[in-house]
Amino acid sequence: MDERGLWELFSRTGLPAAWLALAGEREERSRQQREELARTAFQARIQKV
Repeated sequence: MDERGLWELFSRTGLPAAWLALAGEREERSRQQREELARTAFQARIQKV
């Protein structure tokens, strides 16, 4: 099977949509983790008396 045939098979199976969805989900999780680290890393250390 040539390269074009592989791309057609890839497109017909719906794998591009699934791959894009997984990549987007992975990026969203990564962004949320970075935001959480930034939020907790720079909190003021105030002690209540």
